[in-house]
Amino acid sequence: MTLEVGLRWAVYACFGYLAVIYTSYFALAAVSLFEGVFRARQRDAEDLAGAFDSHFTIPVSVLFAAYNEEVPIVNAVRSVLANQYPEFEVIVVSDGSTDRTLDVLREAFQLEPRHIFYRKRFETEPVRGTYRSATDPRLIVVDKENGGKADSLNCALNLARYRYVLAIDADTLLAPDALMAGMRLVLRDPGNVIGVTSILGVAEKPEARIAEPRGARCVDRRTLLAFQQLDFERSYLTARLGWSRFNFMLCNAGAFAMWRRDVLEEVGGFSTGFTCEDIELTFRVHEHFRRLGKPYRILSLGETVGATEGPTGIRSLIRQRERWQRVIMETVFAYRRMLGRPRYGTVGLIGLPFYVLSEIVAPFVESLSLVVLVVAVATGLLDLRVFALTIVSLAVLNGILANVAVLVDDYTNRLYRLRDLLRLCLLGPFELFLYRPLVMLARARGVVGYLRGDQTWNKFERNARTAT
Repeated sequence: MTLEVGLRWAVYACFGYLAVIYTSYFALAAVSLFEGVFRARQRDAEDLAGAFDSHFTIPVSVLFAAYNEEVPIVNAVRSVLANQYPEFEVIVVSDGSTDRTLDVLREAFQLEPRHIFYRKRFETEPVRGTYRSATDPRLIVVDKENGGKADSLNCALNLARYRYVLAIDADTLLAPDALMAGMRLVLRDPGNVIGVTSILGVAEKPEARIAEPRGARCVDRRTLLAFQQLDFERSYLTARLGWSRFNFMLCNAGAFAMWRRDVLEEVGGFSTGFTCEDIELTFRVHEHFRRLGKPYRILSLGETVGATEGPTGIRSLIRQRERWQRVIMETVFAYRRMLGRPRYGTVGLIGLPFYVLSEIVAPFVESLSLVVLVVAVATGLLDLRVFALTIVSLAVLNGILANVAVLVDDYTNRLYRLRDLLRLCLLGPFELFLYRPLVMLARARGVVGYLRGDQTWNKFERNARTAT
């Protein structure tokens, strides 16, 4: 009898958790839908041509941290240099690469050694050489000893000249209007907007995806990559837009992370003490500004600003998501003092509780729920029809959330062909069966890795193609 009572309460707890988490998801999706429509209409009403021609448009320093990135780095740099923005510079740091990263950059951009004066605001691993492109003086390349991504970004910050910086990954290819899209809301309120991120497409070969015209872009033919695209759309377009609305945007993602440079200097730059730099820096900035009571905004946009490379194999995907789970756990634990405290406003009262519920507690509840529900069905405590109805209902709810994200994406960007949008919508309900188990496994491994103190990067192998 005691076992039966305990099992019954465990079933109730699982259903209660599902009710709370899906209510939160749908509330955020509703706010995100409103925010996405509002931002798109605001963008359409703005005179961006005036910003292109104005001498007062704020310039941007674009920062790359590259370690053994000989395959994607040249195309990534070219995509930035092709941006239609009045004034910017590009700083690439080769972080002790042991492949041909520096060589392909030297060949593609005719790099010449230069002595470049800069203030050393942040201590980094020693710099071995600095170079400037003979064909495009906006490009600076730094060769340094290996110190990790955060160390490389701090090195790039030392050389950055402009008020705003954009840190992007070496496999991120930007659309020609990406810088203007990222800076659009900054230009409206540069005193308060200190950080901006935005959604990226996911592809096996981002350079091919970027080359496709607006309105005719394809979703990657590989189902695993299509699920990742759907995952990104849900994360940004039914969650982060809502987070932005209430100013608790919790992760200025490293693939496209725009920051006001003086803020980075004020908080001490990118931290080398965490597995990943992006989420920890976002939490640190929130904590700093909330503690001091200073007004600020960190925003996530609805515009697709480029494309990034997604893992094409299941093992690579699990390694990537395992690292993401470890990063979330170590960051939330490090800043747990903000949880539930009114002093930290919406970050402490809404953002962190939601993150704990959806990202920290989730791996434990997901594993427990699977065991509890199977045992409940096997012992007859839960009717098999009720169990099946629950699974189908969750699949439908996931499908609805996915369709909302696709709707916002299409309204905001108008990028994809109709048949590709329909394909994403149809994949939504199947995510629970074909993609979510992989994420659950990665989360569980991430929890174990965090408890063991693992801080390895687990970089997935770049998808096979020829360096350009």
